[in-house]
Amino acid sequence: MNGFPMTSPFDRRAQFFAICLGLLYSVALANDAGTPASDKQLTVEHSEPVDFVRDIQPILRDNCYECHAGTTEEGNLNLGVKAKAFQGGDSDEAILVGNSEDSLMIDLVSGGKDNALMPPEGYEPLTAKQVGLLRAWIDQGAPWPEDADVVDPKMDRAKTHWAFQRLQKVNPPSRSLGDGWPKSPIDLFVQQRLDLAGLKPSQPADARTLVRRLYFDLIGLPPSRDQTNDFIAAHSEDSKAAVQNLVDQLLGSPRYGERWGRHWLDVARYADSDGQEADMDRPHAYRYRDFVIQAFNENMPYDQFVRWQIAGDEIEPENDAAVSATGFLTAGTSFKLPDSFIESERLANRYNEMDDVISTLGSGMLGITVACARCHDHKYDAFSAKEYYQLLGVFHSGDRVSDKLPSGEEGYFFRDFDEERRTTWLFRRSDFYDREIEVDIGFPAMLSSGADANEYWQKAKEAYCDHGEPKSTLQRRALADWITDTDHGGGALLARVIVNRVWHHHFGKGLVHTTSDFGVNGDAPSHPQLLEYLTDRFVESGWSIKTLHREILTSSVWQQASTREASDERGLEIDLGNERLWKMNPQRLEVEVMRDAMLAASDTLNLQAGGPGFKPYIAPEANLARNIQGEGYPKDAADNETTRRRSVYMFHKRLIPYPMFQAFDRPDLMTSCDRRQNTTVAPQAMVILNDRFVRTVARDFANLLLQKQASGSHPAKWQPQPVIEDAFETVFARPPTESEMRTSIQFIDAQANARSDRAERDSRIEALTDFCQSLFGLNEFIYID
Repeated sequence: MNGFPMTSPFDRRAQFFAICLGLLYSVALANDAGTPASDKQLTVEHSEPVDFVRDIQPILRDNCYECHAGTTEEGNLNLGVKAKAFQGGDSDEAILVGNSEDSLMIDLVSGGKDNALMPPEGYEPLTAKQVGLLRAWIDQGAPWPEDADVVDPKMDRAKTHWAFQRLQKVNPPSRSLGDGWPKSPIDLFVQQRLDLAGLKPSQPADARTLVRRLYFDLIGLPPSRDQTNDFIAAHSEDSKAAVQNLVDQLLGSPRYGERWGRHWLDVARYADSDGQEADMDRPHAYRYRDFVIQAFNENMPYDQFVRWQIAGDEIEPENDAAVSATGFLTAGTSFKLPDSFIESERLANRYNEMDDVISTLGSGMLGITVACARCHDHKYDAFSAKEYYQLLGVFHSGDRVSDKLPSGEEGYFFRDFDEERRTTWLFRRSDFYDREIEVDIGFPAMLSSGADANEYWQKAKEAYCDHGEPKSTLQRRALADWITDTDHGGGALLARVIVNRVWHHHFGKGLVHTTSDFGVNGDAPSHPQLLEYLTDRFVESGWSIKTLHREILTSSVWQQASTREASDERGLEIDLGNERLWKMNPQRLEVEVMRDAMLAASDTLNLQAGGPGFKPYIAPEANLARNIQGEGYPKDAADNETTRRRSVYMFHKRLIPYPMFQAFDRPDLMTSCDRRQNTTVAPQAMVILNDRFVRTVARDFANLLLQKQASGSHPAKWQPQPVIEDAFETVFARPPTESEMRTSIQFIDAQANARSDRAERDSRIEALTDFCQSLFGLNEFIYID
């Protein structure tokens, strides 16, 4: 009966309805754009002609070009160019014109050939609608206009990617709150996003919170009691002027460069030893560190700061600071292999060091990842292996040296061997014996427009004429000019990256969270118009970082409170990650700042600046590393005035990390660090409780408090209330609450009794030391609201 088996009328009706339901489900499935296609026979009818550019190319671009277009032709299949697409790949023709049924492409995207599904696992499969469009397009003759080829899809994407565009003028929004919350254009951009989310900004932070926040943010040291009281008085009269005046005062302090120079030294992976197996000391590496600190203090224009670090010796060869600035190129790990090693090991070591230079320059300055192009074209960004080796050629003609600076002082810097460019090849799959393709100087095309690398190189040669005959290739100067050129080179991206880094350190995270990856696979900015506005203003100001600080720190956004009580109660529900900046983010102090703050509280901080780094005491059991060559690390380093200097001047030996710093997430500086980790682990509490330095400084703090309160009387007769009040004012910039006062007295009494029972000498002073040490471990000391 029309193919139905002989069954009862009821059964036949049930089967008929089941088939109808199945057909209806298939039709619904075929028209569901969000449903994957898993059946080869699933077809969507298309009565209208399929347009390649409108219907087909977006499918290929979103799902296929990553592996099958441009220079990436997996399986020798290129779906970006018509001739190559119809030619097919290793598995023969992928597209049989007029015959979708037997086309390999349809088999693969619908999972019909050996259950192999394309795109591969980890990617979203094509929907039934997309497969239907491909089928119809092939059956209709696969029309492909001659001008629709995409030769390089990564470059096409780069042309529209926000980070790779020339700088644009952006006007702040005009709408403002009735209560006058916006103090700067920054506030107007933030307010616009808050309004769209239905959120209100937090209340302003109080004067005590602001003064502590400003001091730690700009100079990395706590305010004294007098400085706190002076700001509170000024803030009560004119809050805006008080903030502006204190910002200017702190930016003019020599402590500013020590604080903000440390941020850049993380990016530059600066340390005082070679790392790797021998970890030899670098006695003169500190000159680069001192250059960085001095450059921040003098507000050196950032474009000049960058140019000197790439080619200072080619720009101002008679200037010690300019030559020392090339320490950026030498700061990475290194190990000079003797000639006794076989050639392949020495070559691998040499090119690994060159890779470190290029990778740090790419991610640290331009915010693009380039290391993967050592073996193959970048998977996401329009940066090819050829361009990688063109950049390598810029540095291939020189190396790190320990030699005399122009003044005759010893230095550690980068220098070309001579004025001749060394031949550079494109090493396919990083095989340094593959020397068939020679490359000339070149800069990334995705950031370039107009002048090419050879024109920059020629101008560099012409500009050097005032200094006589060049002693180097001047390729690095050409690169330095290109990377700071906002019109034709990488300058726009360079500026965006540093503006975002500054914002990151002020707010705890950048407008772009991936601070060293502005490529197509990085995060988009949370406030794109604000980032563009600040970047354009930054360049217009003469690349002035201090001007950028002023604009950020005087805004209402930065001066918001961080507490829940002062914030919009809907904030955590609507915007848990605070992407819209409806409040300030509390930030943990970097461990160097924690150490400096302890020394400042005890009034034992030595503010001597510059010069060779000091080696602090490290317990012998933590001072073990095999194969270290040279003088090693002292096992009995004294605790004295020399070792009480700011932490930025501490000698950082890569294979022997300072235990306190290691516990609190100081980077190892083997590679560039753009954002420090922020962990909370048990060893941190053990450091506060047991570290010899912390205990010694806590005792110094206790003795200082007693000296200030005794007023000539015997120290044993001190009263706890004024001592505790002074301790809170010094450490937290506020007086204790009644509850805190009561608890503190109980703690000191209990510790004194316990130590007295053990017949300890000066039990009350030791108890006060316990109290001071406990203050150093409180969140309020470690975090800034």
